[in-house]
Amino acid sequence: MLDLLLDRYTAIRRGTISDRWVRAEHVKSSLGYADGDRIADFIAGDKYGGGAEGLKLALHGHEVKVSRADFLSELRDPSKADAIKRYMHHWWLVVPDAAIVKPGELPEGWGLLAPGSDGKLRARKSAPRLSPEQPPLSFIMSLMAASSRTAHREPLRRDAPVTFGRRYARHCGFCNTPSPCAIHQPRALAASGQTLKEAS
Repeated sequence: MLDLLLDRYTAIRRGTISDRWVRAEHVKSSLGYADGDRIADFIAGDKYGGGAEGLKLALHGHEVKVSRADFLSELRDPSKADAIKRYMHHWWLVVPDAAIVKPGELPEGWGLLAPGSDGKLRARKSAPRLSPEQPPLSFIMSLMAASSRTAHREPLRRDAPVTFGRRYARHCGFCNTPSPCAIHQPRALAASGQTLKEAS
């Protein structure tokens, strides 16, 4: 499910390496190992703010549930999600099958994401824009740390997207080197038959 979220929240502007989204997996509600810390499975930051005021900048929080029992357990303790949801502009439940959630069960203010017929995550119910609290510095630092860890893990799980430069030259969408990039596109590099030395 996290790989589907990585794909949903990647949008690199053509001819650039400017990604609309910043991604972070397993974000704790605060730094350290304090008892009662909560974890958001995935947070995506939308950098396309819609003008100088940035009125549309948004944090999208995600709670992943892989079974109905898992979802019902979440419903029994709403404080788990609220520990981080209160800092988000949108909050999503992400499930492998929309049938996990029966009509009327989705909590107020939540959206629902589930795979469509193409295998990609689709909004089954849009998450409304919320009015979040100002997050404390400890949460901001936790989010930054999780984003950094996620960026390091991404090449282990998927290749960076290809972006196209002048004359349709292929480049790595993360670092703008010629594609396939030895660091961010290891699978494409292996498929091309090139060696690390040739690609460098």
